[in-house]
Amino acid sequence: MHEREGRRTATLSYEVTSPLGAALEDQPRAEGSTGPTGPTGPAPSTGPTGPTGPAPRTGPTGPIGPPGPEPLTGPTGPTGPSPCTGPPGPTGPSPEPVTGPSGPRGPTGRRGPTGPSGSPGKAVMLELGRQWRALLCIEAPVAWFFDVAQLRMEEADTEVLAPIDPLFVEACEPGSIRVLSTQPDMPLSGTLGACVTDDNMVVVRRPQDVPRSLSVTLMLAGARRGAATRFPVFTEAQARRNEMFWNKPFEPSAEDAAASE
Repeated sequence: MHEREGRRTATLSYEVTSPLGAALEDQPRAEGSTGPTGPTGPAPSTGPTGPTGPAPRTGPTGPIGPPGPEPLTGPTGPTGPSPCTGPPGPTGPSPEPVTGPSGPRGPTGRRGPTGPSGSPGKAVMLELGRQWRALLCIEAPVAWFFDVAQLRMEEADTEVLAPIDPLFVEACEPGSIRVLSTQPDMPLSGTLGACVTDDNMVVVRRPQDVPRSLSVTLMLAGARRGAATRFPVFTEAQARRNEMFWNKPFEPSAEDAAASE
């Protein structure tokens, strides 16, 4: 700590002092005079011992009473006869099942109504060509997100770095983003190389024999954040609820029936 002019560093003291500032241990003490010793008082007096009281008296023991009469035990009764068990009965014959002849075939029942079509999959429905058309989703063991981007490479460029959209990075599992394809705007004799760095930059390198600038279309893919497990397991009840949810757009409604009439 640098001291400024006029400032000093001090240490606190915890010594007890008198109001005049000197330590109590250092105060001079006045010597007093000792007075004369007083006289000794008289010895205490002890009174006489009192007489001993009479011993306690015990009364005489009473006479023993006569013994009571002996208990009377009755004679033991006779033992009853042993129970009689009859012989086991004969086993009855096992009945053989009798199958009757087949009855005549009944008439064919009425044909039931056609059930709703199964769900073709998750879909987005758009009005195309004056009709509502379904665009079906891609199914995969992992939930993949895709993004398409363009990159300009000048004639002097051999390698170009570009940052990936931070919102796309945030939506994907860390480290899962990769380049699926690179498509230049002209045929090349060589191959464009591309990769993703640890800090989410796209690196594109082009062949050395390309004499002009290029426009490159990139397709990126990344696993959905928190859902990078392959083939996640669910219960049958969950699967049925999921199927019912995605079947709803394909089930005929009252409006559909009225429109078809």
